[in-house]
Amino acid sequence: MARETGILDHVVVLVRWRRLILSAFLLVSLGTAGVSLILPEAYRASATVYPPGQGSNMLGLGGLLGDLPVGLLGLDGGGVSATDFIPVLESERVASAVAERFNLQDLYQTKTREQLMMSVGARLEVSLSREQFLSVSYEAPTPQAAAEQTNAFVDELDKALRERKREQAGSLRSYFETRLAEAEKDVATAEVNYKQFQKAHMAIDLETQAKAQIETAGMLVSTLAEQIIKKEVADRMMESGHPKLAQLDLEIGATGDAIDRILMGSPDQGDSDLPDIVIPFRQVPDLGHRALQLMRDIEIQNAIYKFVRQEYEKSKLEEDKEIAQVIILDPALPPDSRSKPRRTMMVLLTGGLSLVLSILFAYVYEAMSNMDNTSREKWSEIKNELRGN
Repeated sequence: MARETGILDHVVVLVRWRRLILSAFLLVSLGTAGVSLILPEAYRASATVYPPGQGSNMLGLGGLLGDLPVGLLGLDGGGVSATDFIPVLESERVASAVAERFNLQDLYQTKTREQLMMSVGARLEVSLSREQFLSVSYEAPTPQAAAEQTNAFVDELDKALRERKREQAGSLRSYFETRLAEAEKDVATAEVNYKQFQKAHMAIDLETQAKAQIETAGMLVSTLAEQIIKKEVADRMMESGHPKLAQLDLEIGATGDAIDRILMGSPDQGDSDLPDIVIPFRQVPDLGHRALQLMRDIEIQNAIYKFVRQEYEKSKLEEDKEIAQVIILDPALPPDSRSKPRRTMMVLLTGGLSLVLSILFAYVYEAMSNMDNTSREKWSEIKNELRGN
């Protein structure tokens, strides 16, 4: 029957193997400490940035673009968010600019551009806080270099964002410039159409012309009334065949026809006997409707022209404007302590691992040494099977 193992048995094993355990711990710890001393030191500096307020919305077009899909012409109707900073910071464009400024290819001894970008990316860390503040940190051999290179990343980020905004403004300026030329042509076409309409129908001012014709017709109506009264008086005082009665009848008929032609025109005989400035009333509604359409076209084209002209001037100003796209809350400063190697942590980890492995080795060796005959036979079978396979 196997004897139960107690605490003293474990203590016996540790005491018996104490020299190996302590020797392994000391050798590994001293070796790790020695290696950590010859490893190159590195320092990490950090900067905190955030985007400008929404008041810098480009061209004031947020209201116009608010209901349109995001990304139209590179605009989303709002300011740049801190989330947009991350892909720009990690882009090859920014990394290349920083590497060229500090000649990092020679420092990192990389042969290809891909290796250089990987080395730069491995040393760059970007994190976004819940409050939308972006932390940018970079690792370099000296504290001063770490601060300068971290600030360089922030500077190149701002340059990249400014250039992107300038390109967007230039694209809009080009679009509005083309659209402005089209708007000028549309205004000119609408004005020409209205002038041709006025010339064809002598419709200089339909309302004024209609009033003048009503006043003229009113005078003719007064004359017609006078002639009718004279005819009635003459009928009482003269014989039916008197020439004066025939003359009055002719005058009454002529005056009535004149009123009809002035007001309504003559559908049978046409309007050739009327001056061009006189517009028959039956034509006034259609002509007035057409005139309103043409005048409305002029107003619409003028409104479009004014808006396009305004936005064109704004886009030119925006293209030449220099506004910071990154607000620096905390610039990077030279760190007081190195980021690596972390010598204490390295010694503790390797020393602890050596203790665990050496103690495990001691227990395994003791277990194998104290095996009974049955266990030895099984162990032999296992070894034979492994050798056979």
